[in-house]
Amino acid sequence: MFWSYLTVAYRHLIKHKVFAIINVLGLSIGMSCCMLIFLFVQHELSYDTFHPNGSQLYRIVYHANNGSDYARVPPPLAPLVASELSGVQATARVYGRDISVSIPDASKLSSVQDFEESDVFMVDSSFFKLFELEFLAGEKHENLSGAQRLILSEELAAKYFGEYWQQRDVLGRTLMLEGEHPYQVVGVVKNFPETSHFSFKVLLPYNDMFALADKERRDDMRNNLAQNWVISHSHSYVLLEEKASVEEANKGMERLLNTHAPEALRLGQSFTLQPIQDIYLNPDVELNPGPTSDMAYIYTFAAVALVTLLIACFNFINLSTAQSLRRGKEVGVRKVLGANKPQLLLQFLGESLLISFLSLLLSVLIVSSVLPEFNSLTQKNFVVQQLTEGPVLLAFLGVFLLSGLLGGSYPAFYTTHINLARVLKNKSPLNHKIQRFSLRQVLVFIQFTMSIMLIAGTVIIFQQLRFLQSQSLGFDQEAIITIPLYSENMNNVFGAGSADMRQKMNTFEERLLTNVGVQSVTLSSGAPGLSIVARRVEPEGVSTEGRLFVPTMSVDYDFSETYGLEIVAGRDFDIAAGADHLESFIVNEAAVKNFGWGSAEEALGKRIELEGKEGYVIGVVNDFHYTSLHNPVSSLIMGVSVPLFNTFSVKIEGSELGETIDMIAEEWKNFFPHKAFEYHFLDDQLAQAYLSEERLGDIIAIFALLAIFVSCLGSYGLALLVAKQKEKEIGIRKVLGASLSHILGMLTRGYFLLLVLASGLAIPLTYWGMASWLENFAYRTEMSWWLFGIAILLVMFIATFTISYQTIKTAVANPVDALKDE
Repeated sequence: MFWSYLTVAYRHLIKHKVFAIINVLGLSIGMSCCMLIFLFVQHELSYDTFHPNGSQLYRIVYHANNGSDYARVPPPLAPLVASELSGVQATARVYGRDISVSIPDASKLSSVQDFEESDVFMVDSSFFKLFELEFLAGEKHENLSGAQRLILSEELAAKYFGEYWQQRDVLGRTLMLEGEHPYQVVGVVKNFPETSHFSFKVLLPYNDMFALADKERRDDMRNNLAQNWVISHSHSYVLLEEKASVEEANKGMERLLNTHAPEALRLGQSFTLQPIQDIYLNPDVELNPGPTSDMAYIYTFAAVALVTLLIACFNFINLSTAQSLRRGKEVGVRKVLGANKPQLLLQFLGESLLISFLSLLLSVLIVSSVLPEFNSLTQKNFVVQQLTEGPVLLAFLGVFLLSGLLGGSYPAFYTTHINLARVLKNKSPLNHKIQRFSLRQVLVFIQFTMSIMLIAGTVIIFQQLRFLQSQSLGFDQEAIITIPLYSENMNNVFGAGSADMRQKMNTFEERLLTNVGVQSVTLSSGAPGLSIVARRVEPEGVSTEGRLFVPTMSVDYDFSETYGLEIVAGRDFDIAAGADHLESFIVNEAAVKNFGWGSAEEALGKRIELEGKEGYVIGVVNDFHYTSLHNPVSSLIMGVSVPLFNTFSVKIEGSELGETIDMIAEEWKNFFPHKAFEYHFLDDQLAQAYLSEERLGDIIAIFALLAIFVSCLGSYGLALLVAKQKEKEIGIRKVLGASLSHILGMLTRGYFLLLVLASGLAIPLTYWGMASWLENFAYRTEMSWWLFGIAILLVMFIATFTISYQTIKTAVANPVDALKDE
């Protein structure tokens, strides 16, 4: 019997090749979308699941009194948690920074001697109790005890000492950090998996952060960090005992804050434990050691993939159901010969599963071939071998069964209810009551709704991205390169500078300005639109109780000129004034408003105390976006503080861009040999803030196109079947004088009625969903009616184009051909 069913199914597919191709191609595209998104979702949900003690591992989150949540916490907290709270096995602080590395004997090992490395982590010795590391060279018990010792990742060992580094005597090698600090390699460890919320290249002792700082600032930094309860400094991890209570640990940290922190800093801030497996998908916490994602994106991608699969299944159901009407005599004969309902169900479900299986094989080929492009789109590293892993194979099997059963259940049920007497009388196989219920119309309605939502959502996403890209940031960003003066470290907070360093900076700036390709040069504590530090501020007339933290920038005298900022009241910093670096501030318009100072002119002369430095407002600058457009412009205070300078901004011009940058690099080596030269174009750096939204738009656009293509396949097949069913009716109408337009209207008006109804549902659903997404942006585009109009017109055009060929072909056919077999 099985072979009989298989033979019938094969013959049916061969006889109706067009419908078989439409079903197989549509289902395979839907399956491919689901499998690609499954790989992505599985990857996103697997972050930090590889830790053996992951269920007991937490990170401390700092809820600051400015309303923000930070992944970095004050340094004094973690040791107190370890020593004074019950239920805590160990804690470890992790401080990440960039660092310049050189290899003394690099000529024998590498053609490049100087490197600027990110993800250099300074860790407590207890780090090795919390995180399991696989040592490829060296012994774990040695870890980092002793002075000037470091551990390399496998990636960096291969970079410095060659692919076959294990054949070299890597242990004991010396690396020079920051140009003057020799460190000995005591271990090489396997890289953390890609699914870790942080990755490291170098591990150093935690307290070596002071040894690597400028000599003039080491003691100040050490003393400050030992008692600083407001700085967002170190990522701090906690390993709880197996049955310890997280709630009790949170309460214990509140007690520690009230016991050890200065009274003025206790109000408005708190600390809580966050499970390590929740870190990656929690983008609301700032200052993470690596990139984060958002569950909203996962839900969106999964929904789009599911929609594509459902559209393919709906096509399958529609075509199978419509075709089953033409198989009434076959079913009738089988019933006469004794076939019962279970046998008929098995036959038709078997045919459905066969089509689903063929689609599965094709989808495996599609996924394998497009995986490199998918990796480029998602910035992941999926490999074909992952398709053979257990969870992926189970997912493939699940999609195969879901598609086959979902696509074949209703047609199978439909055909088993065929009225035998009506079939043998050559009438419609179903009675009038069942015919009035059209699942086909419901499914086409859902397809139109989904298509409109996908297109409208894609249009709105790209509209928002264009809005962000065209939004004025309030400062010049074109043709500006930024050059970090120090490796990314706590100099960004504490600063580091001496009279000798200031002299070098000034002379370097003067040398650059002698080149015709350099228009201007300035120094600051950071470039606009990138990172910024909030500091404790007491503005005149504002009751703060020492708890007001305001974003601040330290800028040089030519900063406003270089970035094209507008002084709306007062004056700019002026070196000729003599004391601007000691007692002068410039604020933005938002600060004037938030501090209640009235107009910009009225703000001039107002007193500000910034962490012990007292001064007065000498100017008000226009509001510019010193952070990304995800956040509104808030108060900003600028002052001239040379020790905090850490970034050169160079405005370049002319056509010889490469030569100008080469000149800058050469001068850099002369003045700052301790720091590897690196530069970035500011507009490229600013664009990085919107990469996740750009990838979201690209993914949804591609999957929307695939979903619409699948929908077109189904619409074409359905139009072909409907035209075949109405062939004789059309012939009779033409004989009786019906016009071409009348026949076209008869064949297509049902589609357009469903499209109108689908628009009525799709518009409010899309508006609600996209309004929620746009809430993530402080500056967002308006969802105008024409955006939805574009989606509706596009779906209407695609539907018309899809069904018009077969409809017109049927309408213009010779009626004799349709009627002669009677």
